[in-house]
Amino acid sequence: MSNTSFENETNDLPFTDVKEHKKNKYPQLIWLIPIIAVLIGLSLVVKGIIDKGPTITIAFKSGEGLEAGKTHVKFKDMDIGVVKAVSLDKDRQKVIATIQLEKDTDDFLKADTRFWIVKPRITANGVSGLNTLLSGSYIVVDRGRAEEERKHFLALEVPPIQTQDTAGREFVLRASALDSHEVGTPVFFRRLTVGQVVGYSLDKDGKGISIKVFINVPYDQYVTNDSRFWNVSGVDVSLDATGFKVKTESLVSIIAGGITFETPETTSNNGPSTKNDSGSLKPNSNETNSSSSDRALADTAFPLFKSREIAMKKQDAHVEHFVLNFKQSVRGLAVGAPVDFRGVNIGEVISISTAIDPKSFEVTQQVEIYLYAARLQAKSKQDGSILPFPSNRAEELNRLKLFLKKGLRAQLQSGNFLTGQKYLAIDFFPNAPSYALDIKKYPLELPVIPGALDDIESSIGRVVKNTDKLLNEIQTSTLPELNKTLVEVQNTLNQANALVDDDSPLQTDTRLALRELTKTSDSLKKLTDSLDKSPQSLIFGKPAEKEKP
Repeated sequence: MSNTSFENETNDLPFTDVKEHKKNKYPQLIWLIPIIAVLIGLSLVVKGIIDKGPTITIAFKSGEGLEAGKTHVKFKDMDIGVVKAVSLDKDRQKVIATIQLEKDTDDFLKADTRFWIVKPRITANGVSGLNTLLSGSYIVVDRGRAEEERKHFLALEVPPIQTQDTAGREFVLRASALDSHEVGTPVFFRRLTVGQVVGYSLDKDGKGISIKVFINVPYDQYVTNDSRFWNVSGVDVSLDATGFKVKTESLVSIIAGGITFETPETTSNNGPSTKNDSGSLKPNSNETNSSSSDRALADTAFPLFKSREIAMKKQDAHVEHFVLNFKQSVRGLAVGAPVDFRGVNIGEVISISTAIDPKSFEVTQQVEIYLYAARLQAKSKQDGSILPFPSNRAEELNRLKLFLKKGLRAQLQSGNFLTGQKYLAIDFFPNAPSYALDIKKYPLELPVIPGALDDIESSIGRVVKNTDKLLNEIQTSTLPELNKTLVEVQNTLNQANALVDDDSPLQTDTRLALRELTKTSDSLKKLTDSLDKSPQSLIFGKPAEKEKP
């Protein structure tokens, strides 16, 4: 086909008028929607980054109660974070929880911040964490105060007794054994619960226990440098030379144990304390509970005593050491037994031992005692003034020699007949044998005399000995003579029995004599009857009998 024919054919086709389209100067509004969506997404991402708090990790002993996305972290019952992931550490010993905290929680990243899981627990102090039965376990944080920061923490296995914001102070108690003082054991002051045991540890030398106690405000002000702490766990039952005693602090202390403290009453600068009408102590108006200088500082160490008697025992500055040698048994005497002077406790037993003389084999019971001589302050009978106490060793020895010359002796006495416990009594015995004090010995020896019971026992022994001697004499000399006499008596009795037999001559003669006596009595009766009828017959004779008609 030629080009001419093609052109002719195309000329017959309809003609279209093509006009140039004008370009719009403004974009279409439809593109605003994705742009706005992108901007909102970016803003959310930026906001999430800005509002995102720090990420920390906490190592737990086990993963019980931990669940990613569900286990929350709380502070004062407010959510401040959530567990994002839970995994095992490299050595497979701990469970690592990665936690995302909220914004503005950087002040929780302290080295002494503590974390623990709250779950139901039953302890001696009560039941806790029951709300987790419905809501599930959660992590509690106790904000620390240290300047050092960290992001990796080790969770506590047991919830702490008090948090960092609990007002009060910690003190340390030294004891030989832990006994029943577990974490949470209450601390009492005048039977009020004022604190608790917050921890304990074995001393480095292994010879004791250090117990940490926390005393709450405002009761911590009553802990002074002279305060005494002692054990009140359970029921204290004692039966000693002073009698039967039962003591307890409270029902809680019976179940969970306890510790109590007290400060001995002393005379202050403002004068001694007085007593009100009810008998309780009432301080002077200008006297405070305890001056700031007397209050114990935090972490001050105190000894933990076994009982109140030991804790509140008067600390005597002047102590004298003596030894007593007993020849008799000291059964019932124990270390700690009192040394008594007419009802006043002036010392205590510190040691009991046995000594044997290798030559004579004489056995003595050595009892060492402490005497608190200051408790025997002498007063004048004239004006009541206190006589001066010896100021040096020479004066002390002179006073002791004078006392010994006047009959000062020690004696073992029974304090309780039920238990057999004994104590030492010191008194003046003017009739006691003389004694020469050897001042070269240490400790000095005090003379002893037998007790009243020992005298009774000696007397009984002498009586028994004499009785045995008398019985021996009776057996050797008196009994043979007595046996001989008994044989003779037996022979006499046999002869007497032979005389009184029925066929014996004595019995026959006796019966004949009785018959004759009976006849005689009949004749006498007839005579008396005849005289009654005719008494003149006694003079004129018997009248003639009348003849019968």
